[in-house]
Amino acid sequence: MEGWPIWIVDQYIEKFLQEDVGVGDLTTQGIGKFVEQTIRADIVAKQEGVMAGGQFALRVFTFLDREVKGEIVVQDGAFFRPREVLMRLSGNAAAILTGERTALNLLQRLSGIATRTREMVNLVEDLGVKIADTRKTTPGLRAFEKYAVRCGGGINHRLGLYDCVLIKDNHIMLCGSLQKAIREVRSRIPFTAKIVVECANVSQVREALEERVDVIMLDNMGLEDIKQAVRMAKGRAIIEASGNVGPHNVRLIAEQGVDIISSGYITHHASWIDMSLEIEDQNGL
Repeated sequence: MEGWPIWIVDQYIEKFLQEDVGVGDLTTQGIGKFVEQTIRADIVAKQEGVMAGGQFALRVFTFLDREVKGEIVVQDGAFFRPREVLMRLSGNAAAILTGERTALNLLQRLSGIATRTREMVNLVEDLGVKIADTRKTTPGLRAFEKYAVRCGGGINHRLGLYDCVLIKDNHIMLCGSLQKAIREVRSRIPFTAKIVVECANVSQVREALEERVDVIMLDNMGLEDIKQAVRMAKGRAIIEASGNVGPHNVRLIAEQGVDIISSGYITHHASWIDMSLEIEDQNGL
């Protein structure tokens, strides 16, 4: 799970299962002895996409029953086609059926984000621009959704308010000027923290450069202004473009020479990738 401590993953998965299972799966309990069987089951794609979250989905089943065995057939970051088997499971029927929806929900959502990210990455892959996510994520799922972005070939912007300074228009309004906002922040944050400033025009870009910020985020700027900002900032700060970025304009923006393009599109416009769990065998292991 790419360096995630298992106890952190389990904290999330326990919450996910509490939401769905509660005090017990009434249907599975009602079937009685039939769910005591050992079964084989496959998770199968019903449409094409990019895989993300395989280890998380598998952990749902082993969290319910450590005797469940699983094989991730399509690894995270790999492309898959309709009817392709993504994961093979074997074990207690009750555990597999109880964890089915939670595991599929994770896989479908995360694979949808990875697929949308790959779409954007492919559009600019020859231009040396990196596609980054934003904080426009589903509450409670941010860490998982940002992991899915990496599976799709993108990079992560800040994880939250705690790991990077991002001075926006409202902060500037409160402080009275961009310069005052930067200086106030710099006097209080750890020296290890980066400062990103959202600039709405070239004048603000010039002011941010004079204050030696780390990253300048060009917010909803036109192409000519972006090009001018890139020339001004060359070698002095990282240039990030953001604001209403999607497949329709990401390449045009990238062609202006920015370093990073951040887009909420890859998370809030991601469609779930349809998948199903199919029982393949009973008692035959």
